Amino acid sequence: MIKRKSGFLAVSLSALMIFTAACSNEESSGDGDVFTYSFFNASSTGKDVNTADTKIGKMFEEETGVNFDIEHIVGDSNQKIGTMIASGEYPDLLNAQNATNDVIDAGGFVPLNDLIEEHAPNLRKLYDPIWEKMKQEDGNIYILPSGVSNGYIKPPNINQSAFYIKRDALKELGYPHPKTVDEYFDIIEEYAKANPTTEDGADTIPYTLLQYDWHVGQLFDPPSFLSGEPEGIIVDKETLEVSVPHNKDITKEWLGKLNELNDKGLFDRESFTQNFDEYLAKISSGRVVGWFGPWWESEAALETLEQDDDPYNDFMGFPIVFEEGIKDQYLNPVSYVTSPGTGLTSGTSEEDQVRIIKFLDHMAKIDSQKLITWGIEGETYEVNEEGRFYRTEEQIAEVANREFADEFGFTALGWYWPIMSGTFDDGNSVDPNVQPEVAQMAYDETDKEFLEAYDIEMFTDLFTEPDPAPWFPFWDARIETGSEAQLYDQQSRDLIKRSYPDIILASPSEFDAEWDSFKDSFDELPYEAYEDVIEASVKREAELIE
Repeated sequence: MIKRKSGFLAVSLSALMIFTAACSNEESSGDGDVFTYSFFNASSTGKDVNTADTKIGKMFEEETGVNFDIEHIVGDSNQKIGTMIASGEYPDLLNAQNATNDVIDAGGFVPLNDLIEEHAPNLRKLYDPIWEKMKQEDGNIYILPSGVSNGYIKPPNINQSAFYIKRDALKELGYPHPKTVDEYFDIIEEYAKANPTTEDGADTIPYTLLQYDWHVGQLFDPPSFLSGEPEGIIVDKETLEVSVPHNKDITKEWLGKLNELNDKGLFDRESFTQNFDEYLAKISSGRVVGWFGPWWESEAALETLEQDDDPYNDFMGFPIVFEEGIKDQYLNPVSYVTSPGTGLTSGTSEEDQVRIIKFLDHMAKIDSQKLITWGIEGETYEVNEEGRFYRTEEQIAEVANREFADEFGFTALGWYWPIMSGTFDDGNSVDPNVQPEVAQMAYDETDKEFLEAYDIEMFTDLFTEPDPAPWFPFWDARIETGSEAQLYDQQSRDLIKRSYPDIILASPSEFDAEWDSFKDSFDELPYEAYEDVIEASVKREAELIE
């Protein structure tokens, strides 16, 4: 819903009353009007805020006359978006997360092609590498994704998926370097048995995972990673044939490892009932020894740990595989992601659509991109004689402070908006945390202790650089509503979320029977239809990027 603030303040009460009666929620207009739009973000549980209440957002407001009230998801995202679809009432700007295609099918998003071509040259340039890829089957572009790649740069730190171990466990056991899943769980078992409680008397949690709402990757994705595949699917690199991993031996092997872990009393049995906040509380408590997942998913808890008095409560990630010799593929390749992203909704007028797209176009300017990611030169970063961006220790500490990041606008105006990734044309990294000059400066004494112990300069030195995968991420594939592929996608999630707990928590003697029961049910699902859709998408994306 749009709200407009006027720069003309001196109006009489009677005139205001007449205007209010005539124009409902809009205030008087005049020079200096500021338009406030709504943005609902179903991909993040962050702090609700108006962008103009941040330093960057205020600058953008002054330059564009536009700001946004950002609301984040609370509870079930699909239910919230479903209510929007049923009512036909949407915010002005929407990130619908997993329900993106449902909103498109319901006519909730407006086509952006002409708007961008006519009013947004910077957006057009930003999305040029994936312009054709962004189009739906009807030829329209509805979604503006984040992370449009401008080249690959290996991150110095893991912000993607890995198997994490508490640093205290690594230090106590002499800095072991686990490479296989058995070696990984052996470390957890040895440490947990030697340390059944934390220093404050709380029970140690050897291994936990998150399975709540759309957070299912911690249970779904390991089989692919452990077998040397990128997350989620198996793609034959020669033929580009696609298969799902859930009914394969690699999944049975992964679940078998968790079943063994549970039988030893080392698996957190609350994993299947805890919500997201409860999971984060465990990670930040210092009680957890190991977990798998993307760093960003647990970021709020991990940021808390970074402020902890005991730096050894933090974690270190490893590219664990089933057996030595398997080439790990944990690091994301160059991404051409087009969904989930953010779109303008059908509730906006043509005038509002133009204002919003011009605001987004302003964000897409290189100077704005640098402001969004790096901040202000002399305040949040410096530039050396060679033109390289860097941060002082004081600036690194300041930016790492969540309150500062919120107030400055790094949080509100970062990911989920039109943001590029990789490097700027001047060679500087888009993401400051990936800039070597910043990463090296940001390492504290404990970080350096572990880097030295493992004989590496950056924490990603343990990880293999990714093979090219122009179809990454596979979930970008367009799955038609009501199709067998969509039916499989939902039914398989439901079946897995029901069945995996029974398989993992079963006694070892019942494991095979539970697995066979699940596999029989899974094989009845139309998974081949899903594989066909994803395979067609993989082959299409490979052709589009070539």
